[in-house]
Amino acid sequence: MSLEKHFELVLPAALKKLDPNFDGYIFVSDIDRTYLDTQIDSLGGLLRAAFETPERKTNIPGFSIVLRAVRRGPFEVAQANPLYFLSASPPQISAKIFAKMKLDGVEHDGVIFKNQLKHIQSGNFNKLREQLSYKLAGLLQLWSRSPKNAKLIFFGDDSESDAVVFSLFAEIVAGGVRGRELYQLLRYLGVGRPEAIQVAWASRNLGEASFPVHAAFINLETGSQPHYYDRLGPFLFATESSLQTALTLAEFGLIRARAVVSVARDLVLQHDVSPQEMADAIESGASRGLYSTDTIEAFWPLLQSNGFLPARPFVKSLEALQGSIKEVKSWRFWYKKHSLTELKKKYSDEGRY
Repeated sequence: MSLEKHFELVLPAALKKLDPNFDGYIFVSDIDRTYLDTQIDSLGGLLRAAFETPERKTNIPGFSIVLRAVRRGPFEVAQANPLYFLSASPPQISAKIFAKMKLDGVEHDGVIFKNQLKHIQSGNFNKLREQLSYKLAGLLQLWSRSPKNAKLIFFGDDSESDAVVFSLFAEIVAGGVRGRELYQLLRYLGVGRPEAIQVAWASRNLGEASFPVHAAFINLETGSQPHYYDRLGPFLFATESSLQTALTLAEFGLIRARAVVSVARDLVLQHDVSPQEMADAIESGASRGLYSTDTIEAFWPLLQSNGFLPARPFVKSLEALQGSIKEVKSWRFWYKKHSLTELKKKYSDEGRY
């Protein structure tokens, strides 16, 4: 049985329209607790998400602007970059999610949903919460239909297993872990036997190694420790706010400067973030290597002139940061073969909280 049939994956039709020679960025985002402030890993949360009207669904502060920005691209002429969503929300509430996206002006190329209704009807509530195998299957199928020179950027959060999914996906396509070893690792990580078999079997047919993952952003929603994500790969960016995400994307030329200002404006005007809190978040991101101090220096006057930062000059912040600044993280997957024992330790929850 194929991954699509086992996990009931319906892939976006837009995948077929991509030029086989496309070598740009493909963006893939989670929805719950990454874009929308919803929780669907319990029956109660799923029901609330199902009955909540699009107008009442709340956003993760600033993130809808990030999505619009990466879709548009960094140039004056909009690019309509490929943007897909991989969500654990059920297809039965797709109409409300699409309506919410339309309200937010978030254009996209399709959503892969999880058929949670099947698990509810069968009383298999554990599968409401087990997202690792489903999201891995979704990414593997999406990648199998994508141009092989495309570069992937992921967005997720720390409430589920997004960071492990993104990191493990990179390991699998790079040839680091496949087949029986992958099956054993997935079982260790709590994946059911049928799902682990399907993903492990599919991994055997991926062909030669590839390294498409350039960055994966993890929204820290549940209080997990930022340093935990460093061991999952140099391309993992644990961010405390959408402004940190926007500054990182801007540093690498993927969004316009005005998009960063728009994110800051949303945080201040719609979510009551103070100028001092904004400055603290910016400095925290630099201290953890999300972006360089050159990027802060470039954006500080722009944000300050709009009233989004304190009146103090940036040089004061730079002085305060000296000694705590990390080297800016890499935008690529670097391959290093690990033993199964090392992989189990790498993907354990040790040090996450």
